[in-house]
Amino acid sequence: MHTKTFYVRENDGALEDNQEITFLFDSNYKESDDKGKKSDFCYRIATIEDFYSLLQNDKKVLEYGGSYLFQVNADQDLDVMLHSYQLFSFMVFYKNSRERLNEKMEKFNSGICNQSEKHIAENISEFARMNGHGKFIRGTLVNLGYSILHSDTEYSDDLALAFEIYQTAILINDDIIDHASLRRNQPTIPLHYMNDWKRKGIEINGKACDVANSMAICAGGLGMCYASQKMAEAYSKSDHLGILLKYFNQVVIKTIQGEVIDVILPFEERNFFSKEDDLLGSITEIYRLKTAWYTVVGPLCSGMILAGGADEDIKQTESFAESLGIAFQIKDDILGIYADEDSLGKNIGSDITEFKQTLLYAYIRNQKEYFSKLLRYYGNENLTYEDVSAIRDLFCRSGALAYAEKEMNRYFELARKRLQSMKFISEDKETILYGLIWYLKLRNF
Repeated sequence: MHTKTFYVRENDGALEDNQEITFLFDSNYKESDDKGKKSDFCYRIATIEDFYSLLQNDKKVLEYGGSYLFQVNADQDLDVMLHSYQLFSFMVFYKNSRERLNEKMEKFNSGICNQSEKHIAENISEFARMNGHGKFIRGTLVNLGYSILHSDTEYSDDLALAFEIYQTAILINDDIIDHASLRRNQPTIPLHYMNDWKRKGIEINGKACDVANSMAICAGGLGMCYASQKMAEAYSKSDHLGILLKYFNQVVIKTIQGEVIDVILPFEERNFFSKEDDLLGSITEIYRLKTAWYTVVGPLCSGMILAGGADEDIKQTESFAESLGIAFQIKDDILGIYADEDSLGKNIGSDITEFKQTLLYAYIRNQKEYFSKLLRYYGNENLTYEDVSAIRDLFCRSGALAYAEKEMNRYFELARKRLQSMKFISEDKETILYGLIWYLKLRNF
């Protein structure tokens, strides 16, 4: 029987050896053999995927401190135990950060909605509405980056909130660019305005759409300023504020640079298609700039900067986080086609409608038979469920899905190897970072 016992440290959610929560991995366990030491919960798992599914579907595993028995196959138990322990370590850290940050974000959202002029009040309340219901993964990574060097994790919460506010702002702009109607399972800001006007009997024409988009741009701009203001106010006495703001600005610049490529590439592909173009290189650069930097690199490294991290350590972390962020985006592209809308929280098929350039598209582009069939649907603004199903089938039969999954796994493995070489990280934080890799790899939303 393989046993790992640990407890959750209250201030940052890290796991340390103690006697409160116990994993007992045993392939031959029987209730009758347990000499009066019955486990609180007993589960049978075969893979890390089983364990992830368990954590998603049975909330008491994360909520309750006690004894857990996980039965696994004898030839798999050591790997399953290690990987499950890593994933569980991250999930506990994530749960603690998310709950704490969510409470503080609710107070922030309430605090900004105090304007007397009705148009300003509505615009800010719309930002606040979109700023709720986030997953707080970026905020959690700020906390994690800070906790690599300091134990008082809560000190980094305002920086974590700033990244979450920034994310909301950038998503608002992204939804305008993508003509999206759904975000975080809610109507986007332009759609809210148009629905409100429609109820008032106003005709929804091109001008109304322009004004609705303009109001969303204003809300997004406010969000960008709120993020910087949050950092400046919270860390005005910190020796690291100047470096922190400079780094944050670098993250914003890289995100917008990635957005530039992301916007222009579909237009070029539709209007002056050329086999000579380095489409794959441009797509990878979108992944690196737009996603990796604002999703993983920026939050993780900003947390380390706030904690006074050494330049060399931050550079190593950037390399690790870039690989992880690229893998994250490839996963996102796959989910954008194959997930269900309720899980994803945004419109399924929006990548298809916007003629998005992804690894899936780049692969099938070089296969004449499949590519000609794909172009019947790709870019169609009036997609049906049958159209999405046909595209799923084309990506699968052409090998595009298998190729994207292979590339995703290659980047996840590269992140794992880079983490292995980061000798400045303590064992408990290394465990959580390995768990982060597993979480991003296994997520289904």
